[in-house]
Amino acid sequence: MMELLWYSYAFSGRGEHETSLLAPVPPGETLYLTKKPPDTTRIIPAFLRDGETYLIAMLRDPRAVVTSRHRDRPDVYFASFQRWRAYAAAIKRLAEHPRFTVIRFESLITAPDAVQADIEARLPFLTRCRAFVEYPEDAAVPSLAEASLNGARPFDASRLDGWRSHLPRIKGQLEDHPDLTQSLIDFGYETDDAWTALLEGVAPYRQTYKETPPSPLRRWETNLRYRLKTRRYLRSRGLNSRAGRPRSGGCGCL
Repeated sequence: MMELLWYSYAFSGRGEHETSLLAPVPPGETLYLTKKPPDTTRIIPAFLRDGETYLIAMLRDPRAVVTSRHRDRPDVYFASFQRWRAYAAAIKRLAEHPRFTVIRFESLITAPDAVQADIEARLPFLTRCRAFVEYPEDAAVPSLAEASLNGARPFDASRLDGWRSHLPRIKGQLEDHPDLTQSLIDFGYETDDAWTALLEGVAPYRQTYKETPPSPLRRWETNLRYRLKTRRYLRSRGLNSRAGRPRSGGCGCL
C-alpha cells in the first residue's frame, strides 16, 4: 500500500522503507508518507490527538498472513496468528474513525480501481498522478521495500488462495489458536468452519521463530519506550496541549 500511494499520488516526502509514525516529521514536509505495521497496536493515543494524521490499515485473511514468507528467509514464516489478532483488534477499535481507512488486501487485488476511488473519497487532499492498476510500470521501488515485497509485482488474484499450499502451518496455528476459526467468520472471510475439512489428516507444523510471546519485562520496556516516543512525537507536532496544532499533514500505512 505504501508503494502504491507513493506511486500514485503527490507526496512531499516519505520514510525509508519502514519508519514509525512516531518518528518526527522532517522539517518542510507538507504531506509525508510512512509505514510501520508494528505501530498498529501502539499509535492510537498519538493518532487521536493529531488531527492532521491519516491512517490506512491493510486487513488480510489471517491464513494468508501466517503463511507469509520473505524471499531472504524462505525457511520461516514471518507472522503468527497472535500478531494478526492484536493488529485486528486495534484496527477494529478505529474502524469508524473519519481519519482511519480500512482496506482489505483481497479487495485491492481484485478491484484496485474501486479501492483507489474509496481512498480518494476518504482522503480528498490527495492529488492523483497514476492509477493503481498501472503499478508497477515505471515504479521506482526502494531496494529494501522491493526485497520485503518479494519484488515489485502486478496485481495477481491467484495469490489470494496461496495459503492452501501451506496447510501444515495452518493446522499448527489453528491448534495453537482455536479462535482463528471464529475470527475468520467475524471478519467475513468464512461463513462457518467447513473450510477446516482441508486440514483433516494434515500433520501440524510449528516453529519457534517469532512465535514466543515477549517476557513481562520485555513488554514493560516496550510499553515505556512507546509512551516516551508518543510524548516526543506530540511535542514535535506542537501538541503538548489539546489546543495545539500540528505543523504538517501525514499519511501512514499499517
